[in-house]
Amino acid sequence: FFDYDSAKKLNGGKQMKKLFCFKQITAGTEGKGFLKKLIETNVTRKLIPKGMSWFGCMGGLSLLAFLIQLTTGAFLLFYFNPSTKESAISSVQRVIHTVPYGWLVLRLHSAGSHIMICMVFSHMLRIFFKEIYRHPRELHWVSGSCLLILTLLMCYTGSMLSVQNIYSNSATRLLPVYLLHIAATPLAMSLFMGMHFFMIKKTGIHEPL
Repeated sequence: FFDYDSAKKLNGGKQMKKLFCFKQITAGTEGKGFLKKLIETNVTRKLIPKGMSWFGCMGGLSLLAFLIQLTTGAFLLFYFNPSTKESAISSVQRVIHTVPYGWLVLRLHSAGSHIMICMVFSHMLRIFFKEIYRHPRELHWVSGSCLLILTLLMCYTGSMLSVQNIYSNSATRLLPVYLLHIAATPLAMSLFMGMHFFMIKKTGIHEPL
């Protein structure tokens, strides 16, 4: 027997379900649209100030070098074992000789730290000689100096984890150095970078960006 009221309720429930699914899809699309607009406004479609040279882009290139260090370091994180000196040396040898393209990632990570130091130094020399650290950008200089110290610390702790230094420094405990290299220093750098770029966003280099 056909029950018109039950059929009406059933169809109404289906319509409500379709409407709910449509709203979820629309909300997801709006969220993606907002994220896309945010990235385009602040990154991909951000115009470089007129007259800016490559030497003036060393701050952004330093950020790029940091991201490359994070990527290659995350790859090496899966293989490096700092529990003992023997396991550390054997894990490095495994990366070089066994892991596909492991030697390349290790070389990039090793050389990348020195390249990043050169970029940060170049950036700070430009800021110093052009006197861009003056008011209202004093905190830019302070946070940048902290980032330089942290970059040097990250490079030093990374060099302590190389095979040559593990062999020569028999008294060094690897685990504290390793934790400082992969956790404490990158986290501190990320916090200072966030503060640094937030202030640059507000005051700009010569004018608000």
